[in-house]
Amino acid sequence: MRVDEVDARTAPDEILLAFHRIEQACGPEFDPGWTDSEAIAFYRFQPATHTSCFWLADGGFARLHVHSPTATFTHVRVLPAHRRQGLGSALLERVLERCRELGVIALHGEHATDDGAGFAARHGARDSNRVVTSKLDLRGAHLPELSPPGDWRLATWLRRVPDEHLDAFVVARRGMDDAPAPDDMDYPSMTAEKLRASEASLEQRDREMRVTVALRDTGEIGAFTELRISRGSISAFTDDTATVAAHRGQGLARAVKVESLRRLREDHPEVEVVTTSNDEGNAAMRHINESVGFRPVVTWTMTTVTP
Repeated sequence: MRVDEVDARTAPDEILLAFHRIEQACGPEFDPGWTDSEAIAFYRFQPATHTSCFWLADGGFARLHVHSPTATFTHVRVLPAHRRQGLGSALLERVLERCRELGVIALHGEHATDDGAGFAARHGARDSNRVVTSKLDLRGAHLPELSPPGDWRLATWLRRVPDEHLDAFVVARRGMDDAPAPDDMDYPSMTAEKLRASEASLEQRDREMRVTVALRDTGEIGAFTELRISRGSISAFTDDTATVAAHRGQGLARAVKVESLRRLREDHPEVEVVTTSNDEGNAAMRHINESVGFRPVVTWTMTTVTP
């Protein structure tokens, strides 16, 4: 069974579109909702902050992202007509081989269907956290202009965190370090270098990064949320949102979240849907999202396997 490794940085567009077509054909829960140009840019311009590998076969593909020996993630996708013929196993074996070469200790995946659960179990994967993907009808959402408490004010930065706020943002960004995650996952903390590399990757993808923060005149950042959108797209994605531990319980997370969405709607009236994902156990953030109008569409079960 032939499985070819693909260098996404130099591969022809049609090869990268093959990945996209497979995800689309696997079902709505697997389709990220990208346009063709978004998909090509996503695969081609991976950030330099981690190692990315891709494999393609007739009827399936796999990708691997290595952030650390325990923060390593794979996606194995096989078209329905090609399942139960060993293709998924062949793809996963290539992933595991590369993990062993790179010294990976824990490989994480996910499943949202019975087929996916059965495949994971056959390969010895252990279920762990569950992650809920939700969507918001941005045009119909109630997004009042909120005033943060005390001496906090809200600010939104586009594409790049200003140099004068870089160090403070990196510190605030580490508010994600205690977010719910599998017990055996050690995700690297944010650094200034990693942030700039991520921004450069988004620029190459023609995606606008929008960061909204709760900021004091001293320069301290108490909470933040990140939102991303591709040029001309009708959908956006809210990535990480967090409050620095010392400032939790004041409503800062809700303030930055609502302000981010409100500003997005003003700046990009063409956007119809915003997607986000949260650990099922993160009750505080899920409550904020649901109060804004996000509604769950699919729940993923995270899995872990030792290479």
